[in-house]
Amino acid sequence: MATTPACSALLDTLPRLVRTKRSVLGHTRTAPVYALSAVATLGPCRVSEVAEALGLDLSTVSRQISHLRAEGLVEATPDAADGRSHRLTASPAGVAVLRAERRRMVDQLNERLADWDDSELAELIALVERLTDDLMTPQTATPAPAARTA
Repeated sequence: MATTPACSALLDTLPRLVRTKRSVLGHTRTAPVYALSAVATLGPCRVSEVAEALGLDLSTVSRQISHLRAEGLVEATPDAADGRSHRLTASPAGVAVLRAERRRMVDQLNERLADWDDSELAELIALVERLTDDLMTPQTATPAPAARTA
């Protein structure tokens, strides 16, 4: 069972990991790349589906998609089921950007983790996946501690 000190240490480590990821793998266009990646992963999708997948506000994602469309990285076609909306797909240029970005990030990780062997990485991946799954699993409500009376 996880202990309070261990959970406290994990709570301190997670933000550091995120900051480190940004500094090592960071890209000046991180948000648009995430939106582009979501469009490519979801396939023909609506902006609202991208926003939901990213856990972001619809207006924020709409602006990102508008910029990606202007750059020719995302294509929009009218939705056959609802003529008022569009279905988004990554354009060939968008797919090329994602491939190049992925290559760049993998190269950075290869360089930074040169002293790690594949079994260590496999163990880390399994633990991070387990952590993510456990953190994403809804918990039943626990009763609040009883109020102290004097």
